[in-house]
Amino acid sequence: MIVNKLQEVIKNEKIDALLLTGLENPVAAKNLQYITNYSGSYGFSIIGENFKYFVSDFRYRQQAKNEAPEFTFVEIDGSLIDALNSIVKKEKIKLLGFDQKIRYSEFSMYQDLDCELIPTRNLVESLRVSKTKDEVKLIKKACEITDQALTYVLDFVKPGVKERDLEILLKNKMIELGADSTWPRFIVASGERGSMPHGMASDKLLKEGELVTFDIGCFYKGYSSDMTRTVAIGEIDTQLKQIYDIVLEAQKRGVQAAIAGITGKELDSVCRDYISGAGYGEYFKHGTGHGLGLDVHESPRVSQANDKPLELGACVTIEPGIYISGLGGVRIEDDVILTEDGCIVLNEFPKELITLKHYL
Repeated sequence: MIVNKLQEVIKNEKIDALLLTGLENPVAAKNLQYITNYSGSYGFSIIGENFKYFVSDFRYRQQAKNEAPEFTFVEIDGSLIDALNSIVKKEKIKLLGFDQKIRYSEFSMYQDLDCELIPTRNLVESLRVSKTKDEVKLIKKACEITDQALTYVLDFVKPGVKERDLEILLKNKMIELGADSTWPRFIVASGERGSMPHGMASDKLLKEGELVTFDIGCFYKGYSSDMTRTVAIGEIDTQLKQIYDIVLEAQKRGVQAAIAGITGKELDSVCRDYISGAGYGEYFKHGTGHGLGLDVHESPRVSQANDKPLELGACVTIEPGIYISGLGGVRIEDDVILTEDGCIVLNEFPKELITLKHYL
């Protein structure tokens, strides 16, 4: 069990127990969900080497018992601090670890606990990097939904359609296909807006001769997908076709080089060096990829800032791009699982340039 791995980590830390909380912090909430399997909106956990408690109020009593049955449930009957303190006193906790990324307002509240608070960093995130077989299945399903949704929406990609309308169609289709939810906003960037790496869907109307970049994803049983594809509306400018081919080759090389043990910097360099060698290095400024799982962006990073080996079983994105102001941009992205022999690509949507002419 994952919680047992965390208990082994706690044993080697200078703390008696670790406090997990999803209050006011979406990253911390994902850690709580990962360790406890609890998917509610209000919950806390205190875990030590030989004990594990889940704390919430009457609204989530049954849900917590169903989703986290191996945890001792403590119901809040009064204040949260009183409930947490009951565990601190029972287990004689002197040093209580907490994630240092929690908000100051929450930290201030926990200072009323009858123990010393010890900041910790990435204790749970480090466990989340290498995915289990069950996690891979869930991410793969999220990718399948994303693939199918984009395939469906391509029939609506034509001159005169708003980027925002395509975003709505994509979201609705993903839910119809079984997604729990979608990202709050999708990147749908057409024409010159394609030069904006994070060009969220707008009221701009699509035009013939433009590229359209879709950066989209959904959540399936808590796990996310993240796919980017760029398609053409009719015939496009020669330079746009050139940069598409360069990005495609860079992305393919990244996928071919992806393997457990390569550093994030080395994998980033595979894509970056190819784009630079083709004369477009100044137009590729972001990292080649990032970790993916319960969060859309999590460890590890595939960038020049990460000189550590990528772990076996890690799920990372490979998404090089070229963005030229006044012209447009291209990004192509896959989600991959790193293995001893290479990687498993979870997306099946085609990467070769799709030129849409169905509207003619």
